[in-house]
Amino acid sequence: MPGTSPLSARIRDDLKDGLSKLVESTGRTQSFLTNEALRQYLEQEAWQIQALQEVVQEVETASEDDFIAHEKVDNWLASWGLKDEMEPPR
Repeated sequence: MPGTSPLSARIRDDLKDGLSKLVESTGRTQSFLTNEALRQYLEQEAWQIQALQEVVQEVETASEDDFIAHEKVDNWLASWGLKDEMEPPR
């Protein structure tokens, strides 16, 4: 099991109340629930950052032929619902 370190943080009263209710209803400690919430948040943020970095890398290495001009997409979207709706740009 990894070591632990003390952490002091100011949290909103409503979050503190919710945490206290969860401690009472689950029988878990405040430290356990706080660690679990922080672990899940950090995993989610790391995943999002990784996904964004991969997309940026893809864009940076792509050629112009891999993209559709904004104007073409804008014109296509503007035609939605009209009698002569345009085909999606390619």
